[in-house]
Amino acid sequence: MPTPAARRKNLVSGLLFGLGVIAFLDEVVFHQLLHWHHFYDRGTTAAGLVSDGVFHAFSWFATIAGLFLFADLRRRHELRRRLWAGAGLLGAGAFQLYDGLVQHKLLFRGWQARDSLANDA
Repeated sequence: MPTPAARRKNLVSGLLFGLGVIAFLDEVVFHQLLHWHHFYDRGTTAAGLVSDGVFHAFSWFATIAGLFLFADLRRRHELRRRLWAGAGLLGAGAFQLYDGLVQHKLLFRGWQARDSLANDA
């Protein structure tokens, strides 16, 4: 039975990893490859690129922090794979919920560029 501290570390590690990986994939696919939008679209193109860079750095920081905690859990033999994997999925889902509701629905960020691309076709 894991200690409360080990459970917490498994949860934090999985959450950070899941959030970081899905944010990284979102940034690469939708921001860089498809050019649908930037993290911040209401300024110049340069401001959008800078905001994407900061977003990209955050996603890598979260991913790497989650992996460092994962390695520490393995070293201490406190890793609970199912708990960690569940926390990773929870982190990925939390990012998607934030991105969809806050960024795109409440703040109306990101959809304008994609809609203008559809109108150009």
